[in-house]
Amino acid sequence: MSRQGRAMIRELIEDIDGVSQTWFELEIEGISRKKTLVVEVNFDLDPNSTHHLRAACDEIEDTFAAVLREENGERVSKLKIVNKAKSSADIHRRAKPSKSRPNESRSASH
Repeated sequence: MSRQGRAMIRELIEDIDGVSQTWFELEIEGISRKKTLVVEVNFDLDPNSTHHLRAACDEIEDTFAAVLREENGERVSKLKIVNKAKSSADIHRRAKPSKSRPNESRSASH
């Protein structure tokens, strides 16, 4: 079943066991533009962990390389694999409001 509106590379990689989701990130510097495919996985990326899935990492890398060889569309420059728990913690840490004292935001010229 095709996921409407998704790039072929994302569909193929999301079908690999252990992959939670994928997305693209753009890095723009002046006129230079780099597109990164981020793959979120639900297993440990530490190769010494008993929860590490080396075969899944290899399959993600092989699929990425194969699609890039055959795809004529906009090029993806980089592959980034992140752990679901780690990326969720980063998102929550960035989303937390900063703690401030009640009067800190008021102007001193009252």
